[in-house]
Amino acid sequence: MMKKTLMVLATMLAVGAATAPQASAFQIGGLARQLDLGGARTNAPLQMQLFCLQNPRDCKPSKAKVVTYSAEVERTIRRINDAVNREIKPTREKRDIWSVNVKKGDCDDYVMTKRQRLIRAGIPASALRVAVVRTRMGEGHAVLIVKTTAGEFVLDNLRRTVVKRHATNYSYVSVSSGNPLKWTR
Repeated sequence: MMKKTLMVLATMLAVGAATAPQASAFQIGGLARQLDLGGARTNAPLQMQLFCLQNPRDCKPSKAKVVTYSAEVERTIRRINDAVNREIKPTREKRDIWSVNVKKGDCDDYVMTKRQRLIRAGIPASALRVAVVRTRMGEGHAVLIVKTTAGEFVLDNLRRTVVKRHATNYSYVSVSSGNPLKWTR
C-alpha cells in the first residue's frame, strides 16, 4: 500500500512539474543548466527517481562496477546501440518522462531503453551510467556510459558509432554512480 501511495505521489509531482510554467527546468536542457555545480554527490534527477519507482527491477545496483571488456561485450554494446537508434523515432517531448521501449522519444528514452536491454543481455547494471551532458552547441542531452576494463564507452542516439567518453566532445554535467539513484555533479 505504501509503495502505491509513493508512486501516485511521485507521479503527481512529475505531472505537476511537467505542466508548470517552469517545466523547462525539468527538461534535459534545463536539468543540465541546474546541475552544473562541480563534483558534489546528489540524488538522481526527478525523472530517474520516477523511472526507478515504476521499474524497480531496472534500478537495482549490481556488485560489478565495471564489465570485463571482450569482443563479445563490444558486439553486444554495438548491437544494442544500433538497434535502439533504429527503432526509436526522435521527437521532442512536451513532458519529460524517462521511458523504455517506446516507438518515439527523446535522448533519455534512448538511454533508458539501451540501459534496460544491456542489463537483460548480461551487462552489470552498476557498470552502466546515465549522463546528462551539454553538446558543443550548449544543448542539454543524455547519453549512456558503459564502464569497462578498456575504458568508458558512450552510447548516443546522435552518433552512429559507440565512442570512448573522451571522444564525445561533450561537457559532462552529471553522471549516475553504480547506484542509479546517486549521481555526481
